[in-house]
Amino acid sequence: MLFQMCYGPEIEVIYEELRAKPGMDTIELKTKFQFKEEGDITSLIECALTVLEDLQFIYKDKAQFYVSQNKAWTNKRVFQRLREISTSDAIHSDSLDHIFATIFEQLFVKPDRLFVSNIHNQVNSQLIKTVVGHEKINAWKRMMECWGLGRRVYSGFYALPQLSLMKSIIERSETWEGGLHLFCEKFIHPVIPCLTSEGKIYKAIIFSLMGLAEAGEIELSYVQDLPYKSYGPKNKLNWIKVEGRGDTNVSLS
Repeated sequence: MLFQMCYGPEIEVIYEELRAKPGMDTIELKTKFQFKEEGDITSLIECALTVLEDLQFIYKDKAQFYVSQNKAWTNKRVFQRLREISTSDAIHSDSLDHIFATIFEQLFVKPDRLFVSNIHNQVNSQLIKTVVGHEKINAWKRMMECWGLGRRVYSGFYALPQLSLMKSIIERSETWEGGLHLFCEKFIHPVIPCLTSEGKIYKAIIFSLMGLAEAGEIELSYVQDLPYKSYGPKNKLNWIKVEGRGDTNVSLS
């Protein structure tokens, strides 16, 4: 189950430790990361391992853990996996993993909202057979913040993807230039959902792309007479250019 009492950073740290030293068990991980004698971090380690197993980033053989693929941790990969969970026909819509993977899309993207103040009530108002507790929602917020999807604000969550996450998602191996809406549908939506219930691009995605443009990472502009929706201030953005990065392994297909 993805709803674990985690903070976020420990998940990546444990994953990379297992990648460097395959076959470690829970006791060895505790020995590695228990810096003080007082207290016991076993439950924290077990929660992180459960998340990694549910993401299918690691697997357990008897009491030992191994990474499924020898790939460095990236937050982009986490969201790709969450997207797979959210769109899988094999995972029931009432399952906790499906709920975990779809909170962002259902509460933020579909209604085109940047901030939701009481996620707990919003989530449970849509459920019939399942109840998600406050601690599980708080854990979701901590992990999403850690992975770059937004920020915790008081009791709510402000969903504005960090520029580092957005940059990792849109990096291309070859230069791509074309309609902004088409680009978001083709390259961003398969990683993090970005289509509102009205078929527009979620405004937080547009704001993040504008931030990348301001930083000189991409180019955003307006081209007349295009069959694409326009976004941004006064709806003056409908074209995007992303320079190719020869050192990436991302294809245009």
